[in-house]
Amino acid sequence: MKLGFPIARAGSRGWRVLSGVAIVVLFGALVAHDFQGAWYEEGDRHRVIAKLAIYWFSWLLWPALLLLARETWRTARRRKPAATVAGIVAVALCGCFTWARFIEPNALQVRETTLGTACGVRVALISDLHVGLFVREPDLQRLVDRLNTLQVDAVLVAGDWTFEPDHDLRSTFAPLAGLRHRTLSVLGNHDEQRPGPPLRDALQQALAAAHVEPIDGRRVPLGRCELQGLGDRSAGSAERDLAGSRREPWRVDRAHRVMLTHNPDTVFDLEPDEAALLLAGHTHGGQIDIPVFTAHLLAHATDGGFRQGLYELKNARVYVTPGVGIDKLPIRFRVPPTIDVLSF
Repeated sequence: MKLGFPIARAGSRGWRVLSGVAIVVLFGALVAHDFQGAWYEEGDRHRVIAKLAIYWFSWLLWPALLLLARETWRTARRRKPAATVAGIVAVALCGCFTWARFIEPNALQVRETTLGTACGVRVALISDLHVGLFVREPDLQRLVDRLNTLQVDAVLVAGDWTFEPDHDLRSTFAPLAGLRHRTLSVLGNHDEQRPGPPLRDALQQALAAAHVEPIDGRRVPLGRCELQGLGDRSAGSAERDLAGSRREPWRVDRAHRVMLTHNPDTVFDLEPDEAALLLAGHTHGGQIDIPVFTAHLLAHATDGGFRQGLYELKNARVYVTPGVGIDKLPIRFRVPPTIDVLSF
């Protein structure tokens, strides 16, 4: 027995080492596979690898949470108060990260808001799908299925379709062909290489193949209103589209003019009588809601300090949706993905 115990312990350590190596090899292979198919901007190679590593290795949060909970329980039974409190804090933190990584990003919610009756329409406003590294085709299919359950006149997409997606954009966005509603779209900064690869033209073709109607720089009827599409502000497309729009007379008065764009700061580029309502995304609602910190961050990230919801400004009313996808980090915390159903 005295000889066998060290041998058993050595064998246990060996299995742990082998298990660790197997996990690293498995997740490393998944990172390599996804990296091979990703369409990213030149110079972002190491950043993309790091993001994929976070995406896959974060699955270790589940066993870490279980192990921490077990050790905290054992510590509590041994009546060690200080160690128990430390263990509870560690379990809580690990639990929050696990929630933010695996639960909340998939907790798609529908939020209904009435903005008036000028247009006499009911639309689903979404933004920031960011299909690519973190949001995959099954996630897109779930979004389509949820949208198809809604009684709306149209789906409006306020840009940022992509986030280092696969090269085969037609296959990636094929689930959109299953939408039963008319779908109108503008592009966001990630779709116009701010940042991101040069995929604008290929993306427009893929969306058109899925029956999504691009309205950047165009006006289309929307109930009793006209809807003007504007490209992304940071790419200069919003300024270009506004200049083009100003050369064409509106067929309706200001109260019936609506604009769809990606960046809510575009409202500051509008003339006072240009539109009554601007619909936008871009902010993700902060994506990670930490009291004080998130508000401070967004106050510097946007000219208007926009977060989500309705803003009453001198130029126009602005409605900002927090989006349905994720970028930078594969987490959402206290800002669930949201489909905004708007009546106006």
